[in-house]
Amino acid sequence: MGVLFGLAAAFCWGVSDFVVTRVARSLGVVQAFFYVQLCGIVLTSALLLYQPGAPTPTPTAWLRALVISIFNLAGTLLLYRSFAIGTLALVSPIASGFAVVSALLALLAGERPALLALVGAVLLIGGVMVVSRGHGSGGTVTLAGVPEALGVALCFGIAFWAIDYVTPALGLLWPVLVIRLVEFVSAIGLLAYRNTRPATLDTTGWVLVFAAALLDTLAFVAFNLGVSTAYTTIVTALAALFSAVTVVLAWALLRERLTLAQWIGVAVILCGVLLVSL
Repeated sequence: MGVLFGLAAAFCWGVSDFVVTRVARSLGVVQAFFYVQLCGIVLTSALLLYQPGAPTPTPTAWLRALVISIFNLAGTLLLYRSFAIGTLALVSPIASGFAVVSALLALLAGERPALLALVGAVLLIGGVMVVSRGHGSGGTVTLAGVPEALGVALCFGIAFWAIDYVTPALGLLWPVLVIRLVEFVSAIGLLAYRNTRPATLDTTGWVLVFAAALLDTLAFVAFNLGVSTAYTTIVTALAALFSAVTVVLAWALLRERLTLAQWIGVAVILCGVLLVSL
């Protein structure tokens, strides 16, 4: 089941990022960030109303959830920054390497997946990096954005590894709500810093924002379910497929052409999924 949850998280995050890109291009990154977190809080709170039972967390569990939220926030902001100033073909595969960080931390913490599963995880991570490279042609490739992309890999890697240590005490949804609240408060702070009011959304804008928030929330829930039923190493490697999902969607819906290397990356990913699921 952990494999299915990891794949579900990758699919939902990949589609969510694709939708968020449309929102961000029309409203701006900060406005999109604000509205997605707002809708995410509403959705997560609604799901919590139907969650059977209530967790009995300790102050330590809440503190861990807060720290994870801060790492997730830092990773998100660094990701936007790296994409804004860097060469996408260079910074995207570096950022998607967060799965490597999570896997290393999980292995150091004592996880010992089967050898075939480890090989599959390596293939997944490598395939994601290849597919996420984009076209890489035209223009000069610089190192701008690389430090930020490395920061993304580190922050997301730590956050996704650590989430397994809070879900037993807080359940599947409370950590998601804490992440949402921290990011929503930060979005308000960014708008205030820019002396900007929230934009007015039309019907299409609300539909896109709601869809992105719903998919993002479902991805978090699927990921949390995955790490509670399978090795973090494997689930994180599968969840890292979200960047490849976004690239494939751009090819299918926006007619962006994939290079031969990217198609090879897709084949490597499929092999990795097969090995992980054995």
